[in-house]
Amino acid sequence: MGWWRFTRLALEALTAPEADTGSCDRAMEQLARDSRLGRALHRASWMIRAAWLDSRARRMLAGVQGDVAPLRVRGWVMVVTGATALALNAIKPTPVGPLSTLVPSLVIVAGVLVMLMAGPLSRAILHRTS
Repeated sequence: MGWWRFTRLALEALTAPEADTGSCDRAMEQLARDSRLGRALHRASWMIRAAWLDSRARRMLAGVQGDVAPLRVRGWVMVVTGATALALNAIKPTPVGPLSTLVPSLVIVAGVLVMLMAGPLSRAILHRTS
């Protein structure tokens, strides 16, 4: 039985060698950092970060209460989604139908209502979860 165990362990060691993932990750980071593309992407990410830290949108979102902001953002996403669907339907080469604007319009209305009712909705959610 000893030879069988030796053979099995030898084959396992050959087919599944131990990998040092930490050193592999560090080597890949260094490789990416040293490349031209990596330097350009790193510079772009720092420019975006600096712009975000100095942006009006960030200051506006920081002024909104913490429990209200996610609901207002979700409402905004609904409005943008509905408006995008309406715009794409308007430029579509073949007509979609007379009721094609109904669902996107309802999504826009629901998004505006969510944004307007964010305060009461967030209080109701907090009351329901506590």
